[in-house]
Amino acid sequence: MPLFFILLFFIPSKSQENIQTPSLEKEIQKVYRLKGIEIRGLKYIKPEIIKPLIPLKKGAIVTRDKVASTLRDLYKLGYFKDIETYTQYTENGIDLIFVFKELPVVQKIEFEGNEEISTQDLKDALGIIEEERQETGTMPWLTSVGPELQEKLQSLKKGLGRVFSIEEIEKMKKKILKLYEEKGFYNTKVSYYFKGNILVFKIDEGHKAYVKQIVIIGNKQISDDDIKDVMETKKRCWWKLRFHPSLQKEVLYEDIDRIRQLYLNKGFFDVFVSQPKIELKNGEEYYIFITIKEGPRYKLSAIEFKNNTLYTKDEILERFKRDLKIGDYYNGEIIKKIKDEIIDKYTDLGFIFTRVDDEKILDKKNKLVKVVYNIDKGNIFYVNKINIHGNYESRDYVIRRELRFAPGDLFKRKDLLRSQARLYKLGFYNGIGFNPKFVSEDKLDVDTYVQERFTGQISVGAGYSQLTGLSFFASIKKGNFMGTGDTLGLSLTVGSQYRNNSISYLHKWAFYKPLDLGFKLYDSYVDYGTFVAQKLGFSPTLSREFKEYWRTGIGLTLEKGEYKNVSTDAPYYIQRQAGKYDLYSIYWFINRNDVDNPILPTKGTDFTITLKTGTGTRDFYKGVFSGTVIVPDHIFWTDFVFSFKARYGFVRKINKEIPLDEYFFVGGDFTVRGFDYGMAGPYDSALNPLGAKNELIFNFQINHPLVQNFLWGYVFSDAGQGFNEFKDLSLYYSAGVGLKIVTPMAPIDLYYGKVLNPPAGISDTRFGFVLGSFF
Repeated sequence: MPLFFILLFFIPSKSQENIQTPSLEKEIQKVYRLKGIEIRGLKYIKPEIIKPLIPLKKGAIVTRDKVASTLRDLYKLGYFKDIETYTQYTENGIDLIFVFKELPVVQKIEFEGNEEISTQDLKDALGIIEEERQETGTMPWLTSVGPELQEKLQSLKKGLGRVFSIEEIEKMKKKILKLYEEKGFYNTKVSYYFKGNILVFKIDEGHKAYVKQIVIIGNKQISDDDIKDVMETKKRCWWKLRFHPSLQKEVLYEDIDRIRQLYLNKGFFDVFVSQPKIELKNGEEYYIFITIKEGPRYKLSAIEFKNNTLYTKDEILERFKRDLKIGDYYNGEIIKKIKDEIIDKYTDLGFIFTRVDDEKILDKKNKLVKVVYNIDKGNIFYVNKINIHGNYESRDYVIRRELRFAPGDLFKRKDLLRSQARLYKLGFYNGIGFNPKFVSEDKLDVDTYVQERFTGQISVGAGYSQLTGLSFFASIKKGNFMGTGDTLGLSLTVGSQYRNNSISYLHKWAFYKPLDLGFKLYDSYVDYGTFVAQKLGFSPTLSREFKEYWRTGIGLTLEKGEYKNVSTDAPYYIQRQAGKYDLYSIYWFINRNDVDNPILPTKGTDFTITLKTGTGTRDFYKGVFSGTVIVPDHIFWTDFVFSFKARYGFVRKINKEIPLDEYFFVGGDFTVRGFDYGMAGPYDSALNPLGAKNELIFNFQINHPLVQNFLWGYVFSDAGQGFNEFKDLSLYYSAGVGLKIVTPMAPIDLYYGKVLNPPAGISDTRFGFVLGSFF
C-alpha cells in the first residue's frame, strides 16, 4: 500500500539563505501560523480541485495532528500513490508544501488469464465506456463541498482517459469475481497492475462447479418442493434444461430470507433457518444443506384497525370473507392483501400517501397472533402542474386530453389508473408512469412519463401468385400521424390480375371535443380465375365519447361493385351474386369499454351493439352483439388472467339479396380457432365457405405472463358455428395453446388449435399467425 510522509524540516532556497534554522527544542515551544499552501506534482488533477479539500486557511495554527488528518482525507480520494508534505519556515510563518504522486491515467484496460469468459463480457460487466474524460475526483468521507466543486469531483465516473481510484479498481475486481461466480467458477482470484497507461487485471479463473443437490433438513409441515420453489438457487435438472446451474453465494443467502418469509407467511413465527452449509464434492459438485427448526404454527385470533375513520371493518374485509376466518392458521398473503385493500380505499378518496403498518401481536403461550392495522391516511393533495416527458413524437395535448385529472383537481389514485389505461388504449406507448412531486403542504406537480412505441408500418415490394399474378404494392399505415393522435392509411397495389388501393384517415378529438371523424376511400379488383370481383366505395364515420367508458357512433358506406366473368365452375355463392350492384348502407354502434390495456389486458369489460341496414341493388338489415369479460385470478391470487368472449349476430334480407360481404364466415383466427376461414359454417361441395345468416361464438382463454410486458402464454377453448336456421345449430368445439409476443410494431399471436368435433372432410387442426390481439 502506498505510504504518506510528514517531513518537518527546513528546505533552503536562494531567497532565504540568510534565515537561520531554529533549534528543535525552541521549535517545539513555538506556535507557527500558516502563511501559504503550495501544491506540487499534479499532472491530471487540477490544483483548484484539491485546495478546497485542505481545511487549513491562512493564519491558522499548524499542528502535526492537523496535517496528518488532512493527509488522511486527501489519501481517501484514492487517486494518489503517495502524498508527502513539507514545511518551509519564513519570517511571517510557515508554508505547507504538498507533493502528490498520482496514479496513472488509464487509457486502456486489458485482461490476462481469461480463457473461459471473453474480454468483451468482462468489459461489459465493468460498465466502462471507452471514451476520454478530462477531470476526475471524488468527495472525501464526511467532507462538505460546494455544488460546483462536487460536480467536478463527480465528472469522471465513466470512460477511460482518466485516473481510476483505488476504491474504484477494487469495485471492478469485485464485479469480475461476481461474473465468474455467476458463470459457476469458484476459487477465482483477481489482481491488477499498471503497464504504463494500461490497467491490467490478472485473473486466475479457478475451477467450474454446479449445484448438484439442495438438501432441506428439519422441515415437517412444509414440503421440500414448496421450499425450493421460493429459492432462486436451483439444483441440476436435465429435463428443465438446467445442466450446470451456478452457485451465487449472495443469492443463496437471500434464499435463506425467502425461506424464512415463506414460513412466516404460513404462521411459523418462531422459525429458525440456519445459514447454508456448502460442500464441494468431486471437484465440481456443490451440495447445499439448509437446516430448519419450524417451531409451532400460530392461528389468527383477531384483526383490529386503528385510526380507521372513513370505512367500517366490514367494508374493508368484504372481499376476504371467504378466505379469512378467525381461528384458522395465519395466512400472510391474505394479511398483506388486506393492507393493500386499505391503501387502495384511502387513496381512492384522495389520501394518495396513505401508510399502513400491520403489527403482529403474538400470544406465545396459546400460539395465537392478533393483527393490528395502524392507518396513517396523511393529507389530501391537489394537482398544481402537469409536466409531460418522453414524448419525442406525440404532442403534449395528445397526452393531456386523455388524462383524467387536471390542475386544481383532487389527486386520486383511481384517476391515475384510468389515465394510464386511456393512454395505453391509444396504442402509441409501451410504458406510462406518473411521478408526483410536492410543491406545498397541499399541492403537488405530476410528472407524466411515456415511452413511445413504433406506430408506423411501411411496405414496398412486388409479389407473384397463381391467383393474382405479378403485382407491385406500396402501403403505409401511421398511427399518431405527425404526433397528433390521428391515423393515416394509404395503400397502392397494381397488377395484371390484382388491384387494391385505398386511403383512410381518422381524426381524433375533432373541434377539441371527444369526437372522432374518419373516412375510407377504396378501389379493388381481383381476378380469381372463375370470376372477377371489383368494387369502389367511400365510407365516412363519426363517433363520440359521451361518458367515461362509453362511445357511440354512425357510419355510411356508398359502394358500387360487380362480380363478372363468372364461370359455371365458380362457387355457388358467387354465381348467385353475379352482376353489378349498388349498395348504400348505414350503421350505428354503442360500446362500453373499461379494459385496462388493449395489448396485454388484465381486467375489464368490453360490450358492443352494432346495428346496420342497407339498400340499393341488394338490401339487408343486420345486428351483432358482443361482450368480453377479463378478470384476474382472485381465488388463488396468482398471475393468471381469465378471458371470456361471446358474440351473436344475424343478417336478413329486406326484399332482395343479402350482399356477400354481410354474411358471417365463422371459423379462423378471430372466431373458432382450429378451423380454416369460414369452415365452421355452411360450405359447398367443393369445400368453399358460403357464409351464414347467423353466428354464435364463445371464446374462453387463460393467460399467464412468461416475460412481463413481452411474452405471454395461453390456453384456449372455443365454441361456435355459422348457421342459417336455428334448427341447424350444433356448436363446434376447439382447444389449443398459444403465445402472444409484444413487438415494437404490433402484438403477434402464434397458436395451435384443434377442432374436437369437426364435420366430415374438414381439416381439424390449424397453426395460426395473428398480427393484432384476439382479446
